[in-house]
Amino acid sequence: MPSTKAYFSQIIDYAGLFPPAQLSLDQAIRNYAGYQQNADAWMLGRFVIPVGRITELEAYLHLFSKDRKLDLSVTGRPAATVETWFEQLYSDMKLLNDFTAEHSGLITVSMLELPLPTGVPAPSFFKKVADETPEAQLFFEMTTPLHSREWEQDLIGTLDSISDYNKSAKRIAGFKLRTGGVTADAFPTVEQTAFVLKACSDRDIPQKFTAGLHHPVRMYREEVQTEMHGFLNVFTAGMLSRVYHMKQNEIAYIIADQTPHFTFSSSELGWKELRIHTEQIAQLRSSALYSFGSCSFDEPREDLQLLQLL
Repeated sequence: MPSTKAYFSQIIDYAGLFPPAQLSLDQAIRNYAGYQQNADAWMLGRFVIPVGRITELEAYLHLFSKDRKLDLSVTGRPAATVETWFEQLYSDMKLLNDFTAEHSGLITVSMLELPLPTGVPAPSFFKKVADETPEAQLFFEMTTPLHSREWEQDLIGTLDSISDYNKSAKRIAGFKLRTGGVTADAFPTVEQTAFVLKACSDRDIPQKFTAGLHHPVRMYREEVQTEMHGFLNVFTAGMLSRVYHMKQNEIAYIIADQTPHFTFSSSELGWKELRIHTEQIAQLRSSALYSFGSCSFDEPREDLQLLQLL
């Protein structure tokens, strides 16, 4: 249906190199090339790879073509201080620029995912990053520990800085939220996730997500001994919060829904009595809620098929 096409188009960035799958590059890149020819290829986003491994791709470029390029989301390296962070950025971007220039007919870099240094960067930090990086959608991830006392304060400070930068920026910066991991303590609570969604919505900051979103609907999973967030919950809550300017507790209610109450028709998405038209879904997906990184492309689609949404 048009509504599901708009909702799930290029929503899964394939992160097979990362836990818990943690595949070899040989297996992961061959998987990605195969997914590009799958009937559900319209749901496939970018191939996620650390910047330090970018040159390893050369041996696999024969799997791609000018008509079917290797689209990358490149992850940067963390650093404690701003000075060290930029030293790494300069060398990493030179490596990336040299490699992509050499293979420009086969590779595109449409996204950069950069972990922030410790503390709250000033708006000028983001301008400097934009000046020093190739044209790609920028997403920044906060590295303050999820369960620390500083997390909420650093989050608001970081989002305020991104918002101040975005007001006059030619390249809008976004925020990346880690929604899980391989242990229970890596998962933000429903309230924390709602807090981030509302804070980004209030500041009109684009978002992407990574880790823990293998399943459409929130559920308890034995392998991590906790409830995992559902990507339908998170993306729908994010969309509704921007359309209806919802309160944090209302957003949290959608994130926590395990029933589920998500419905699609040819012209709209529904959650209970709330509705979003297909045109709004497409607009929000292209400018506000981009994608989520997943080490599996099959698992999310199989679950959607069980829900009869594919």
